[in-house]
Amino acid sequence: MNKSLKILVSSARLPTNGIGSWTTRISKLTANTTFFDYILSPSSYNEKYLNSKKRRFIIWRKEVRGLNLKFWVAKDYIQKIKFLSKRANKITVVVMDDPHLLEAITLTKNSYKCPIEIVFSFHGFELNLKKEILHKVDKILFLSQLGYEFSKEKYPQKFPKAKVVGNGVDSNTFFPLDEKEFAKQREEKGYVGNDEILIWVANDRPKKGIHVFHKIIEEVLKNHRDLKVIIVGSNSIYNHPRVNNIGRVSNEEVATYFKISNYYMFTTFYNEGFGLSMVEALKCGNAVIASNRGAIPEVLNGLDRVYLVEKINDIENWIEAFNLARKDTNFGKIRPNKTMTSKILDYNDWERKFIKAINES
Repeated sequence: MNKSLKILVSSARLPTNGIGSWTTRISKLTANTTFFDYILSPSSYNEKYLNSKKRRFIIWRKEVRGLNLKFWVAKDYIQKIKFLSKRANKITVVVMDDPHLLEAITLTKNSYKCPIEIVFSFHGFELNLKKEILHKVDKILFLSQLGYEFSKEKYPQKFPKAKVVGNGVDSNTFFPLDEKEFAKQREEKGYVGNDEILIWVANDRPKKGIHVFHKIIEEVLKNHRDLKVIIVGSNSIYNHPRVNNIGRVSNEEVATYFKISNYYMFTTFYNEGFGLSMVEALKCGNAVIASNRGAIPEVLNGLDRVYLVEKINDIENWIEAFNLARKDTNFGKIRPNKTMTSKILDYNDWERKFIKAINES
């Protein structure tokens, strides 16, 4: 019998090659280490991956919610954890950013065959859990100190142990090109030497601010004839000869566009838990213009080529920050090298911090 088991629980399919988010770094962690004994997700990638699917709620009535969660929504996960609990003296279950699966596992915490430690890896800014669920969680991993402090204020009484683990980006995937390769890759994608490239990467959810970005580029394209725009991840098409609408691509493909760009604009209206794409863009050499929301000021604190916008509904504020970024970087010509950007929130630093936070009592 194993002395203890570490189990990763994810409603998202692992491993993944999707765009950004926590699934990318967790896929890397599970590929590079043997830290987790089992991964429960909608995948049968190898023998460690126990295929588990989160089902939709049949009914939302409060009086049957718990039963619905345990015996339908999280049925696969509960069954597999119960099976594994027969083979261990202790289990540590790390739930990746899914409050429904977290709730189901806490509701069944006393039904397993061995003691179970529940760790919630939270990727938002403001924690929003029922108190009875929160009190059964043993540890919460936050992406930022601001998010942790903001959440703890909501629950002034009993609060679980907490660790701030931050986030990390693979410096071997996201890095600035040297001048020769920079010019070459831009030319391959149809850009010439004098082009300044502004990039936006997100999805179509209103909180990501694509509607604001459209208004911004409507103005800046009028005033800067050498400016080109790349939009990645959005299905909303902006029709203009100098706008390239890319749509959804893999995380590695996102890196290829970040590497040829000069400026990244993050127009989120949301209190971001972290804002991973900002760091990816910075590590590829871009100046970053971003909303001053959630954990963003903490994540970007002390970093160069960063411009925060307070009044995010005011298009002029975005344009002023963009023009300042252009001026400070000599219109995109001043770029950092790989040695400089590799030190910015590197994936390997995050991995060590994440593993240590789970292991610490």
